[in-house]
Amino acid sequence: MAAKAEPLPAAIGRYRPLAVLGSGGMGTVYRAHDPVIDRTVAIKVVRTEALESGARAEYLDRFRLEAQAAGRCSHPAIVAVFDVIRVGADPAIVMEFVAGRALSDLLHAGPAARAALPIADLLGQVLEGLGYAHQLGITHRDIKPANIIVTDAGRAKIADFGIARLTDLTGGHTLTQAGAMLGTPSYMAPEQIGEAPVDYRTDLFAVGAILYEALTGRPPFAGRSALETIQRLAGPDPASMVAVEAAGAGAFVPVLQQALAKTPARRFPSASAFAAALAAASRSPPPPAEEPPTRIVTPRPPTVTDATLPPGTGRWDPRTLAKVERALAQYVGPLARVVVAEAARQSPDADSLYQALARTLQTTADRSAFLRSLATGTRLEPTLGTPQTGSPPTAVTAPPSTAIPAAAVTAAQAALAQFMGPIARVLVRQAAEQATSPADFIDRLCGHLAKPEETAALRRRLRAEVEPRLR
Repeated sequence: MAAKAEPLPAAIGRYRPLAVLGSGGMGTVYRAHDPVIDRTVAIKVVRTEALESGARAEYLDRFRLEAQAAGRCSHPAIVAVFDVIRVGADPAIVMEFVAGRALSDLLHAGPAARAALPIADLLGQVLEGLGYAHQLGITHRDIKPANIIVTDAGRAKIADFGIARLTDLTGGHTLTQAGAMLGTPSYMAPEQIGEAPVDYRTDLFAVGAILYEALTGRPPFAGRSALETIQRLAGPDPASMVAVEAAGAGAFVPVLQQALAKTPARRFPSASAFAAALAAASRSPPPPAEEPPTRIVTPRPPTVTDATLPPGTGRWDPRTLAKVERALAQYVGPLARVVVAEAARQSPDADSLYQALARTLQTTADRSAFLRSLATGTRLEPTLGTPQTGSPPTAVTAPPSTAIPAAAVTAAQAALAQFMGPIARVLVRQAAEQATSPADFIDRLCGHLAKPEETAALRRRLRAEVEPRLR
């Protein structure tokens, strides 16, 4: 049986409700009519009766900040706030009604609809609005496709300043408990995972994540679960640009690399700088179709063998590359062809090729399984003209690893947790599985911290408490 539609109240203050736009556990958003000014508005009513007194006070404080943050931002790219009222014991914000669709709906409408979006123009408008908010000391902190409305006229508007941070009103402090994580994992910046400072560059990272999703179909660090997404965000590896290149959007790679830098200092210095780079990339012509290179064959003395050629000058056997492509496709799908072709151009021998491809996989288990699947396959060596002879087969082995004692793992988890919280347990286990030596284990752990002073402090503690257990 279908759920009953939520009944409309007779009135919300002076406003007459017309329809329910959305409803959740904490409240409802209505489309309503303002009879005094004769205009349509949106009203967000928050229900707080189920909250305990402490949580209710905090939520009301955050609601007040949302109204103040959005109320300050009189900008075409930000949903305007008209009024704050009370509905019984609950607060409500009266906002501009925006006729349109959430960007999240448009991105999920299929590849064709996603490709038709003027995404550079839309995100340029978002960056203009964010730049205006940032100048007022306001950081949104939850920029995501669901909080961007695309109007029927093709304009972008930022909504929901529910966890915004007003530096001058809060003294730089948040309203949540220390260590609380605010944001949406797929679009969060690494500093939002723990207790690292959050500022306007957090919003710029989120815009970069939306751009990446619009070009490729998925956010840059998306995992199979929220935990896996957080692990990828917390890890040292940058976002892979393989999918961006495969989508024919190579002009955006430098923009994405800077916007998605895990260290805030390496991101764009302002929303306007990001917008300028985005506009320039969108004007770049698409790359020309690749043509096979002209190959000039000249006679060589019979005493010179292919083994004497410098790395990367060989031509790989198409049959063996096809086999590697099939093996990799089990993990990355159709992108395997692009990944294998790029790795083959840069790899001088089989070991280098295998290891380069294995590094594109996210988990240790996948990397090991991929390498094992190739271990009994045909030898892959670059060839020119005739096959090489006289060289021993190249052995394919998984990356060397070293056993990290359980006591060292436990001590390392305690040390890293001081900086990163509970996620440290997962990150340390992952480093223990992948480390090739005790020194590599220490380096992997230190690589999770962005601030030099924190990295130095962690390294000192690891040397004192973990290294003795590694001997």
